[in-house]
Amino acid sequence: MTDSKHIPIPEGWVRNAVGNLVHESEVREQDKLRDRVVTDIATEANRLHEALKALKTKALADIEDLISIAGEKYDMKLGGPKGNVSLFSFDGRYKVLRVFSDRVTFTEEMEVAKAKVFECIRSWGEESNKHLLTLATNAFRLNRQGEISVSRVAEMMRAEIDDPEWKKAMEAVKDSLIVCGSAVYIRVQERRSNGQYETINLDIAGV
Repeated sequence: MTDSKHIPIPEGWVRNAVGNLVHESEVREQDKLRDRVVTDIATEANRLHEALKALKTKALADIEDLISIAGEKYDMKLGGPKGNVSLFSFDGRYKVLRVFSDRVTFTEEMEVAKAKVFECIRSWGEESNKHLLTLATNAFRLNRQGEISVSRVAEMMRAEIDDPEWKKAMEAVKDSLIVCGSAVYIRVQERRSNGQYETINLDIAGV
């Protein structure tokens, strides 16, 4: 079966969002203007995305080469990533960091841990532990990806409660944690006039 989206579009026609061909004369000027704006922004975003991927690839390769050269000086072979490193420009203005971070998630045991946590809170009386109930509810609330937030669970685990059942619940939470992979990040920082290093933001939401 031929995919209609790959069939050449005849001159004077455009394809709409559901895949149907519409003659340009039937498309409102406002729709045409919106299409140009959105397409231009998306095209530039894709170009920047590819440029950032290329920058990360080059940065990781250059850092690895630098480590290898340093190792050769002392007759040591340092193949492959070995951990976090911080590199400074000669004048100290710039700092480049290679940071490895584990991706952590939860196993099915989290459901048991969750039940144990709320069992503890109910046994103490929810009215007298409203703050803890809120903390636990937030900890186990699913995010947009349908996952439990590791950071919110960590915040709950920092609560200092001297109760044997609560400690068992926290052990159950800890046992449900599992490392499912790792990621490597490149951070580029610049020294400001106050001597502090500030990250050069490459996230569109933060610029």
